[in-house]
Amino acid sequence: MKCPLCNERKGKRPCPAKGEPICAQCCGEKRILEIDCPESCAYLQAGRTREARQGYARHLRPSDPAKAQRYQQVLTELEEVVTSLESAIADARRSTRTLTDAEVAEAVALMLKTLQTEDRGVLYEHTSNSLQVEALRRQLRDVLQQLRYPRKAGQEPLRLRDAMSCLELIGDVVASYMAERHSSASYASFLMRMMPARSRVGDGGSSIIIPGR
Repeated sequence: MKCPLCNERKGKRPCPAKGEPICAQCCGEKRILEIDCPESCAYLQAGRTREARQGYARHLRPSDPAKAQRYQQVLTELEEVVTSLESAIADARRSTRTLTDAEVAEAVALMLKTLQTEDRGVLYEHTSNSLQVEALRRQLRDVLQQLRYPRKAGQEPLRLRDAMSCLELIGDVVASYMAERHSSASYASFLMRMMPARSRVGDGGSSIIIPGR
């Protein structure tokens, strides 16, 4: 039986979303982006783990040894913060399929600039005239506000400098994706594939793939 998606290759992988076998290539290229994969799909989970490792290994290689060491420390000590920020970007990409890496980079840069301004003792929000960029910037701001000023008793607040380090790391990763002119892959699409939709976590699959692991 031919794959119902490409109608060229033989369908060998059982696809719970399509209800019939699809080929490995369509499974790899179209999962989440074009196929409404359930979180319980074993091929989805295996693909996320593989792509997360490959993606970060390729795009998080700063030439500065000091920066590389700092980023490794960020991924070790602040992985939940990075994951929360990237989940917000993934959600934005799901709701706005036209969201580009350039817009993601601008939103991250604006949020970082706002925190850097605060670090100098001035409270001022740097904003964008782009509706998509501004919407994402606000989502990132809300995530950081919840982490910096937790309502839960006993939860340690995120330090300003740590928040800036996480944004710097994400900014470098998206810049690396944008530098690959020959590649059709984007950072926003990568995150959408890696991060389960928040409304779907708990439907039988695991939760978020932690970057760097």
